[in-house]
Amino acid sequence: MRKLRSLAFIALALGATAAAAQNAQVAKEVTSDSLNFFGIVDVALSYGTGSVANLTQLASGKSSTSRWGVRGFENLGGGLAAGFWLEGQLNVDTGGTGTSNMNNQSGGTIDALFGRRSTVSLMDFWGEMRLGRDFTSIFRNRDDVDPFSTTGVGANLADALTIDGPTATRASNMVAYFLPPGLGGFFGEAQYFMGENAQVTGQPSVNDGNGYAGRLGWGNGAFAVAVAGSRTRVAQTATTGDIEAVNVGASYDFQVVKISAGYYHDEIKQISPLTATGWLLGAVVPLGATQLKMSYSSYGTDAAGDPRGDKLAVGFLYSLSKRTAAYGTYAYLHNSGGASYALNGSITAPDRHSSGFDLGIKHSF
Repeated sequence: MRKLRSLAFIALALGATAAAAQNAQVAKEVTSDSLNFFGIVDVALSYGTGSVANLTQLASGKSSTSRWGVRGFENLGGGLAAGFWLEGQLNVDTGGTGTSNMNNQSGGTIDALFGRRSTVSLMDFWGEMRLGRDFTSIFRNRDDVDPFSTTGVGANLADALTIDGPTATRASNMVAYFLPPGLGGFFGEAQYFMGENAQVTGQPSVNDGNGYAGRLGWGNGAFAVAVAGSRTRVAQTATTGDIEAVNVGASYDFQVVKISAGYYHDEIKQISPLTATGWLLGAVVPLGATQLKMSYSSYGTDAAGDPRGDKLAVGFLYSLSKRTAAYGTYAYLHNSGGASYALNGSITAPDRHSSGFDLGIKHSF
């Protein structure tokens, strides 16, 4: 933990983390009851090429993850409100649904109707208490700075290649608290989640899947900055151990261009610890109904040879209406140190490159 605290200090000193205050998902005052059905249908022609094998496919969610859900709020009076949020993944190309990890551990994956989010909340002037399955703090920090929203061929490599395990994106069995709005631009959250293992005396894996995470940031107008950290308990072996993560990022909107940056440090406390580091630089340029997007991301570990991937991504999103958009993304990935990462399902040999593109359409409802 001493090393984790040191990394957090370094990250703050660098001043790099992004997370717009409006994306903090803190509770707003609810003045009337509401019930909404919502979703996104996104499908693309996807192509990936590598030195060993290429792949062409019709793929779901290459600009925004295809999803559907229902959410509601009830005004309980005196500023107190209750709410719920049920959201599931859609695989538009096959008609299938997504999966969920029910216990925050390897091997706990099941088909899930509402695997993206299933929460119930109480909200008041003191903030929001949220219970259920939700994004982890460290994911929100990766997602907020990525021009491609950690989705598709252009997604941040620190997200696509993360070693943070089952709780890298979401955690089940979570109790979370979110700061209220109106704190001079400050926002934050604290999370505790459980693996829900039987308490067997002397069993080393009894705490597997238990963990905590947190995030603190500040946003005011064009600028936003946040730092996040997490720890997930895993019994120590030659290939497993507690997972610790710290990330930090920032964004600034110049109106003609919005720039963002992020830094990531992940570690698995196995018998011989494995450490991964990464970073991202991104930009979004609004041109009328079109957004031009670009990013450069890097992620690698200290395993033998120091395998690492570096990716350049460029793309566009053209709004045909308020709810419908067409998009295209191209990415080129360079491997080094024996890495053989590949894009869009292709296969490439160690230290060889991979490239790919997505061309699709999405509709929100």
